[in-house]
Amino acid sequence: MTLLFVLALVVVASVAGAAGLLSLTARRTPVGRRTPGQRIADWFTRNPRRPYGPDTERVAAELSILTRRYDKLI
Repeated sequence: MTLLFVLALVVVASVAGAAGLLSLTARRTPVGRRTPGQRIADWFTRNPRRPYGPDTERVAAELSILTRRYDKLI
């Protein structure tokens, strides 16, 4: 009986801990702010050759197009 109680207590504590960790790392944040879990994921998944993210080339191409259009307007 005591072993069953201890096992149930461990299960309840682990579920509560997992729910707390999930709510801490996945909560909604204001624009421009990141949760601690998102920062850790970014740190582990960032490619050093693309320091500004996976869309670096696309953003650079769009900025180039916009710059050329602006230069024509002046």
